[in-house]
Amino acid sequence: MDEFPNTRGYSFSWTQPYLPTSYNPFYERKVDVADEMARLDRVDRWVDAMFSYPDAEEVLNTIGRRT
Repeated sequence: MDEFPNTRGYSFSWTQPYLPTSYNPFYERKVDVADEMARLDRVDRWVDAMFSYPDAEEVLNTIGRRT
């Protein structure tokens, strides 16, 4: 037998309050599309100017040693 029976029918619920802003700063950034496209073009030019890809070569060498 329960020492403290629930005879009053208590019910509890909780909901997440709505917050109009996010806690994640990534979603709060205001990005200009033209600036973002220019940044992506700069990165593409940097990659195109590379003579080698050290990280990729290291992965391929590691794979080659395992086989």
